[in-house]
Parts: sequence; C-alpha cells; structure tokens
Amino acid sequence: MSKMNSKVRFPDGREVDIQEVIAFLYGLSRSDVEVLHVMMCKGRKMSTEDLAEELKVTKASISKSINNLLYKGLIGREKVTDEEKRKGRPAYLYWVDRESLYEKVTDDMEKLTEAVKNQFKAHVQLAVVPS
Repeated sequence: MSKMNSKVRFPDGREVDIQEVIAFLYGLSRSDVEVLHVMMCKGRKMSTEDLAEELKVTKASISKSINNLLYKGLIGREKVTDEEKRKGRPAYLYWVDRESLYEKVTDDMEKLTEAVKNQFKAHVQLAVVPS
C-alpha cells in the first residue's frame, strides 16, 4: 500500500505527516492509523478478515483498531445479512466515508484551534512578570 506524502509544515520549518496529526488529534495508535489508511485507500467496505490479510496482522489486532476507530466516529459499520451466516457472532463490514471523515477532522481541528487560542490567551493574561 503506497503512502501519500502529505506533510504539514510548522512555522519554524518542521514537517509532520498528516497521519501523525490525525493520530495525535484522536489518540490513535500506529495500528489504528494503518487500518484507517487502508480503508481510505481501498474505498470500499471491508471485513476484519480483509483488513487482517491486507495488513498481514491478526484479526484480534484489527478488531482492537476497528473498535477504537468506531468509538472515535472515524469509520462506519454495517451488519452483514447473509442468510448462511446464522450461527456465531454477527459479521460486519467497515468503511470510511471520505467526505464525512474530512468534515469531522476539519471541524474537530477548528474546535481544537479555538480552544487552544482561548487557553493561550488566558495563559498570557495570567502570566506574572517577575519583579
């Protein structure tokens, strides 16, 4: 799976990959980011088996990431309604709606920016100058 070179440049010239920014914003592990990236690149609904095969990891590892991504509202899920699948746990398919993900991330970044601005303003106003 090719990785897009999407860097964000800070005012001092440092660069960070956009995936690292998203990981920091949502508290995602490296595995979570890899699962999210595969789902975005594939652009289709995928099972835990599909993801495990694609990333060459266990289904348990995928399930942990999937649960975190679902909890954070970054991916969608739908129950498989296969007539032959009557026993055992229900099966699900997972996907990324790119437009919804973009809207969520940009909205959350704007909220974070506003919160940081407000906190910094309060911090600057409360700063005590040594006498």
